[in-house]
Amino acid sequence: MKIKTHRCAGIFAAIGSVLSAWLPAFAAELSSDGATNRPPLQPTPFVALDLGSVKARGWLENQLRLQTDGLTGNAEEVIPELGPENGWRGGNGEGWEKGPYYLRGLVSLAYVSGDPKLKKQAQVWIDSLLDTQREDGQIGPKSNNDWWPRMVITWTLRDYYEATKDPRVIPALLKYSRFMLARLPQQPLQEWAKARAGDQIDTLYWLYNRTGESFLLEVVDLLRKQANQWNSFFTSLHGSPGDFRIDHGVNVSQAMKYPVVNFERTGDPADRTVFAEAWNLLPQKHGLPIGMWSGTEALAGRSTTQGVEMCSIVEQMLSSEVAMKVLGDPLIGDQLERIAFNLLPGGTTKDFKQFQYYTLPNVPAARHGPKGELPFFDDHGDDLLVSPHSGFHCCCYNLHMGWPKYVQHSWMATSDGGIAAVAYGPTEVSAKLGGTPVTILEETDYPFGDVLRFTINPAKPTTFPFKLRIPGWSVKPRVAVNGEFISDIKTGGFLTISRTWKPGDKITAEFPAALETQNSVKGSAAIWRGPLVFSLRIGENRRSVTRIAGGFDEMDFLPTTPWNYALDIDRKDPAANVKLSRGKMPENPWLPETTPLKLTVPAKRLPGWGLVRNDRMADEVPESPASSDQPLEQVTLVPFGAQTLRITAFPLLRGEAVPDPGFAVSFEGHVAPIDAIVGKSQPSSSRGEGVPRFTFWDHTATSEWIEWNFERPEKVSSVSIYWFDDTGFGRCRVPASWRLLCRKGGKWVPISNPPECGVEQNRLNVVNFTPLETSALRIEVHLQPGFSAGLLQLTRE
Repeated sequence: MKIKTHRCAGIFAAIGSVLSAWLPAFAAELSSDGATNRPPLQPTPFVALDLGSVKARGWLENQLRLQTDGLTGNAEEVIPELGPENGWRGGNGEGWEKGPYYLRGLVSLAYVSGDPKLKKQAQVWIDSLLDTQREDGQIGPKSNNDWWPRMVITWTLRDYYEATKDPRVIPALLKYSRFMLARLPQQPLQEWAKARAGDQIDTLYWLYNRTGESFLLEVVDLLRKQANQWNSFFTSLHGSPGDFRIDHGVNVSQAMKYPVVNFERTGDPADRTVFAEAWNLLPQKHGLPIGMWSGTEALAGRSTTQGVEMCSIVEQMLSSEVAMKVLGDPLIGDQLERIAFNLLPGGTTKDFKQFQYYTLPNVPAARHGPKGELPFFDDHGDDLLVSPHSGFHCCCYNLHMGWPKYVQHSWMATSDGGIAAVAYGPTEVSAKLGGTPVTILEETDYPFGDVLRFTINPAKPTTFPFKLRIPGWSVKPRVAVNGEFISDIKTGGFLTISRTWKPGDKITAEFPAALETQNSVKGSAAIWRGPLVFSLRIGENRRSVTRIAGGFDEMDFLPTTPWNYALDIDRKDPAANVKLSRGKMPENPWLPETTPLKLTVPAKRLPGWGLVRNDRMADEVPESPASSDQPLEQVTLVPFGAQTLRITAFPLLRGEAVPDPGFAVSFEGHVAPIDAIVGKSQPSSSRGEGVPRFTFWDHTATSEWIEWNFERPEKVSSVSIYWFDDTGFGRCRVPASWRLLCRKGGKWVPISNPPECGVEQNRLNVVNFTPLETSALRIEVHLQPGFSAGLLQLTRE
């Protein structure tokens, strides 16, 4: 038996030139379900298995069953736009992204679960698409010619082909691809298609690998020339001229696959590294302590009052799955599981009949209200409403692919003729390895349990490598083959076990985890154990807002138990006074009353921390360390996905203050983030022609603030601001007034005796003061009646 451990993606960085020489020899030995990259595309360490090759088992199978009996299986009745009049079904109704979004999830769920009812539902849509394809190759309704929704449709058709081998699909996709080749020069990508071209490129590769038609790569190159310049954004978070909505959260998540698929075409190391660079930079600037970054709908900074759009959750999962195939980095699996096991169940109800448009770290109340009342970039009034169509009507169509795609991509074939478990959960995979049918059963309560058991059943004894991802968070992981333990298991890599496998061979893996804290804004902390983050167990009073037959009501959720707690734990050693309790594994582990993992944590209430904005959300988390004269209590934390109402980012009662470097703002308008103007050269005038500008628009006549937090205390002696003023063509003016504060002892205090804070146009307004040492500055801005305000330059010395 040969065993190898690959520590990280670095092992794959040099694989390209070597693989290209010997990969064809292995092509016949890879799963017959997948298809390797044909030259000149770069070879990849993993190969996606066809839809239907992986089946869910255990709690994961029950999750798909709930989805089938819930919103996915009943969407065509609950959401009128999906009825027989939908344009993608041949009717005269909706003809943009809603039908394609839903159909992609429906097809995925139908063939992962094998449910005959769902297959029949999906077939109606598929037959209409294929039967009505026009002579020139165009697919779908005549009501629009937008490239974007067809990117989703062609991905769906490829999924359907993998599951059924319907002979109509490949010719239809080739015909549509020729249509793109002919039409793209005259009808270039616009708006959403510019932002999401990576989806179409991935499907073109899929088609090229199965047909060898070289013109498909010509289409790829046309798309690459017309798309957003994502590489520069992901390495700076600043867009380029001509980019469309490049800071839109869903665009960001969807485009995370763009540099990855570019790398397959170019082989350029710069394309290869962008995915990891984005995963470093986005959490720094916009990270939430729940596994992703904020976007409501635009990127929204590091705040417990901001959240993640449901579309971003499922799109980031799919982008990470594509990136895992191409890059082979085990860290991607860790990241994917944290999204799948927290944000996805956390944003949906536990019977999968409703969801929330935005998923927040702290949300002790979830109520509908007037638009614009909550501090989101786009507040639709019902973004926290628990509903089958919460918020803007895109996520209720797109969320359906989350769990099925996770199951589909939890296993992949490998470039050396083997199989890899890249993301975990109870599943069963079937593939041909070395020409021999092989079935592997994965039995586990993961992520609620630490042990995974694999039973390998080849049709006959067969030699192939089996790769296991060893999570980077695991503590002293153990792996045994037929009871014999493997020594020197390394975390954060792939363990490769090469041997001749016989029917009934077993692998047992154990991935113990420690309790850890993750710092968030204002020194708050979230408690993680492995891939799960924990939230306060809050009692919920559900109040129906709109009755919908079948239990699909729109509901407000109000708390029935206290929620405003600060935890009495050591940030560096939370296990010292936190009790972990394990219970029996239920069929549905996301029900809070029966979830198998719970934490008991000492805490005190903070009476001053309450609900704001008409009692619709928690105020920003108080600064840590917090103080309280309330009695010490023992509170219960459950996995994030087991709660709809929750507190996840807690203030702490002990320890030192933790700097939260970077910027926080009261509101950020739809122009540029605040750090885009920091330290920039002085503009020519307050009109700001050709330079980035930060604004508070569309807030008018309000008091706003900018907080500038340093990594460590610094000496500061001046602050300078160049104000934006668009008199004559807009409603931004210099503010009525502003003032400077600094942080001392965890509190904001005015800077002593500074000169007047200027509000003059067309000049840098400099405020000099006696040098002081502080960890943060705060700029408080009072806007003129009827007007907003903005900045073109912000500096400090």
